[in-house]
This record gives sequence, C-alpha cells and structure tokens, in this order.
Amino acid sequence: MFKTFRSPAPKVQLLHAALCIIWNIAGLWQLSSDLQPIGPTASMAAIGLIIVFSVTLILGERNNQPAPYILASGLLALAAVSAIFGGFTKDSSLWPSELWRYAGIAVNSIGVVGFGLALAHIKYLKT
Repeated sequence: MFKTFRSPAPKVQLLHAALCIIWNIAGLWQLSSDLQPIGPTASMAAIGLIIVFSVTLILGERNNQPAPYILASGLLALAAVSAIFGGFTKDSSLWPSELWRYAGIAVNSIGVVGFGLALAHIKYLKT
C-alpha cells in the first residue's frame, strides 16, 4: 500500500511543500500574536492549496499519471519562482530581518530544484 517514490523528485517537492506550510503557519501564528510575520505572506488559503497540490503530486506519481503530476509540480514551481523574485525585489521591511528574507529564498529554491528533478523524472511515468 505504501509504495516508495521512484525518484528523489517527489521527496524534494514534498520537502518544499512541508517547509512552505510550516512557514505559513508560523506567519499566521505571528500575525495572531501581533508580531511581524517571517515573510510578506501568511495565508490559510496558501496552506490549503499547497496541500491540494501535494496530494495531486503524490497521486499522479504513484498512479503513473504524468499530467496531474507535472501540473501540480509546475504550479508549485511557479509559486516558488514568484516568491524568490519577491524576495529579491520587495521592500526589505516586509521581513523582520535579512536572515528571514534569504531563508524564504532558500526554502523556495528547494521547490525550483524539485521541479527540475520532476522534469527529469517525468519520462519514467507512463502516459
């Protein structure tokens, strides 16, 4: 029942998703405590979407369905690239410190690496 993944791509992608969920939960907790969040966005909607994309990614990979797998991978990567771009271009006052700014860039870089691995892995999924 619990199959292992055939490549490191889903593992890296799910690590990125888990880190993003933790990031958003931490940001929501800080907002509820009247503190500045660790990044410019913290959202329950983002958490929900990340969970949906992660489940789609897992099911697509395990059921040998490349279309849902690559779609979920692409959407997660698009969000990661957008967050990285924002990390370099948005006002630094949106983060409590430069450390958190670059931590966010690092977390989302994992997502971009995961997408690259997914593109290499897609040839192993049967159409």
